[in-house]
Amino acid sequence: MKEVKTKNMKCLVKIYDTNQINNLVSILAFKPQTAIFLYDKNKKRENLEYLEKACIENLPNLNFEFYAIDIQNLDSIKKTCRKIIKSNFECAFDITGGDELSVIGAYLACADSSIPIFKLDLESGKFINVAQSELLSNEFNLPILNLKTILMSKGATLENGLHPTPDEKQFGSILSFCDKIFKNIDLWKELCSYIQFGMKDCGSVHKELKFDCIKEINDIKSKLPQGSEIILEYAAELGLIKDLKLSDERVSFQFFNENIKRYMVDFGSWLELYTYISLVKSGLFNDIKMSAQIIWGGIKENRELKENKGSSVENEIDVSFFHGITPVFVSCKISCPDSEAIQELDVYSNYFGGKSSKCILVTTSDVKEESPRVLKRAKEMGIEICDYFCIISGKLVEKIQKILQYYTKK
Repeated sequence: MKEVKTKNMKCLVKIYDTNQINNLVSILAFKPQTAIFLYDKNKKRENLEYLEKACIENLPNLNFEFYAIDIQNLDSIKKTCRKIIKSNFECAFDITGGDELSVIGAYLACADSSIPIFKLDLESGKFINVAQSELLSNEFNLPILNLKTILMSKGATLENGLHPTPDEKQFGSILSFCDKIFKNIDLWKELCSYIQFGMKDCGSVHKELKFDCIKEINDIKSKLPQGSEIILEYAAELGLIKDLKLSDERVSFQFFNENIKRYMVDFGSWLELYTYISLVKSGLFNDIKMSAQIIWGGIKENRELKENKGSSVENEIDVSFFHGITPVFVSCKISCPDSEAIQELDVYSNYFGGKSSKCILVTTSDVKEESPRVLKRAKEMGIEICDYFCIISGKLVEKIQKILQYYTKK
């Protein structure tokens, strides 16, 4: 058997798969000097170029080569594989995700030359030794993936979205405030509306951190709601706002900083904050991002995503993270979710990870009682829901763990 040193693997040959995660894992795990891809000659090379860019972002010295094959001609596939082996004898073949004839052709070519050939079961994270790959199996470890790499492999870039990432020093205060407003959602919605109108009324919505406004703004819907003073006082106690003054006619205070200001004038941002901070504090997941915005390069096949209007900011993912190599997309709905929320998650999942990804809808509503249709539709589409009871009990992370463990075992 020809020994392939994984710590300095010279060449890894792969069959291109439409699921880019299948293409990325072994390259990022073994870090070869050269990656060679066999691809269907009838397909465009555009996605291959995106994949190359994503891999080189992580492995700057990686050399890429592409070989077009006729996936319906077994003899042609074998001939191409033998040609590659002849030029790169110290190589290994990864047949993960390959179509049937390409896999057979690669296997036959490797068998003739005693070349290692393997595949990966990404659902379980297992290395499968098809032939001659014992040494590779012993040294294989799953790589750490991130959202930037996945997006880049699909021709997209990652930018900050509508809601800024919170400062770790404020995690405790933000979580405490979340607990308060989640138990008083209707009151918080009215108070948030008042703060929004008040910032506009005093002309400082984009200029400063000071809020100073009469209790009853001209808009009848935007007066200070009865009983909301207790929420403002709690925000002051937590340090989210300061210099709070409540008189019979006016309300004034100062936001702690620009980020807190942006949160306080956005009714829905707090569920994203709660989810993000809970995941970060757990220490169980990787590459946790909040309000990640996807920027596309005008590619025709990305129209489905570009035209999706499921979120307030086009193509913005509320929260995302990785569980091993599994990308998880989370949609946060502080009000009762509708069918668009489900569809939004399904689009991201199918496009970025397919079976390799998971989707979770987090909501402060009681979906079973308020929207049984959404619950049914989510179940049909394999989308899990963490609802009001999960959040109020403080078991959001525990529920997410169980969801991911279930799918891993399954």
